Amino acid sequence: MIDVDSVAALASDAELSNFSDPRLRARLATVTRKLAANPALSFPKVFSSAELEGAYRFFGNPRVTTEGILSGHFERTRGSCDREPSTLVIHDTSTFSFAPDGAREGLGRVRRKGQAFFAHVSLALSDDGRRRPLGLASLTTWTRGERPAHDERARWWQSVQMASSRLGGTCKIVHIMDREADDYALFARLTEAHHAFVIRLAHNRILAELAPSEPKKLSDAIAKIECVVQREASISKRVDGERSPVQKHIHPSRGKRTATLSVGATTAIFKRPRTQDRALPETLSLHVVRVWEQTPLPGEAPIEWLLVTNVCVDSTDAIVRTVERYRARWTIEEYFKALKTGCAFPDRQLGDYEGLINALAVFAPIACRLLALRSYAQHDPLTPASSVLEDDEIQVLRVLGRIPLPPAPSARDVLLAVASLGGHIKWSGEPGWLTIGRGYAELELLTRGWRAAKLQRDCDQG
Repeated sequence: MIDVDSVAALASDAELSNFSDPRLRARLATVTRKLAANPALSFPKVFSSAELEGAYRFFGNPRVTTEGILSGHFERTRGSCDREPSTLVIHDTSTFSFAPDGAREGLGRVRRKGQAFFAHVSLALSDDGRRRPLGLASLTTWTRGERPAHDERARWWQSVQMASSRLGGTCKIVHIMDREADDYALFARLTEAHHAFVIRLAHNRILAELAPSEPKKLSDAIAKIECVVQREASISKRVDGERSPVQKHIHPSRGKRTATLSVGATTAIFKRPRTQDRALPETLSLHVVRVWEQTPLPGEAPIEWLLVTNVCVDSTDAIVRTVERYRARWTIEEYFKALKTGCAFPDRQLGDYEGLINALAVFAPIACRLLALRSYAQHDPLTPASSVLEDDEIQVLRVLGRIPLPPAPSARDVLLAVASLGGHIKWSGEPGWLTIGRGYAELELLTRGWRAAKLQRDCDQG
């Protein structure tokens, strides 16, 4: 659901791309403007016949690159971050899978029958507790063959370098990563370069033996952490579904419940693993924040997070803020849903890897704007509806929508009205990306007819 100002901003970013050929910049602006207005629709429904041919040629042009497409967006992200006292940069990887029906050229295989490529994204958020999306700071993609083409672990450090270089300036950045980034070499590089970070731990690391009575493993050290504060948290339901055996082991199924979580922290001196490069520091002194459920329900695995950080945690407020910063990591999961469902990216009919990643680069800022608009409606619900939709769209919702709008609707009012067009029921929780995408496509169709009817009346009166 993107308003006219947002579409204009995205097209403006496209016009600032670093393509030397002005025709490529103009084509990118046209493609972006069209897709931003109708992100969930298929290419043939968005473009005319001539525009569709031009879009396919653009995506397949060897002179078109993801870096060139996103250069204008990266500049806008930098400007947004410069206006913030501090920024969270969330790093994560997602798999983009496709059915093997067309045997797309250049894609790798996945566990099941199908093809896929991978995208590693760095998403900038405000560090004010509201987690407002500020834009992307990096996007890299790759495929897997029978043999790994490169060390995938390196992507975490590379994304930090790219994001920090692009944001630059006086912006204070805190890098947030999940348990896949639990790597001693990464901790050492981040610390040496003075990058602040919060990373979830996955391994029971060996600690430096400073004295015989000192803990030898991380599990021994965290057992001594005392609770400094408790918090109530809503735990969502998780089912096995079609997840891989590895994911089922890491994240076991669970029921929905409210949990009482204890929070505390300690400082640990990590010892360099024997398998790591000896050029790395022999030890690292880092802070560990533990979040754990002391009394889980019978049959439920207890909640436990171990977060490692180089940001000081010398007070209860600092410890809680570290936890809240890591909790912001979930926003990037919503971003991937905006790409895959809100923008229907897996349904895009492009025949090769190069065309797909160029299309992904076009959709990446659109999904970021979709995420920002939904976040706006959720966290600033009283914002006027005019900040989200055009006047005609609001009028269509008022006359043809399924739920009534108040005289002065808010951003949240119109978000729910759009979702209702997609089948959302108001008592069924927050609307998902699928219903929002369907609802906005329906709204676009109704608005097109509404405008045509107004034009016809004007002609009749003439």
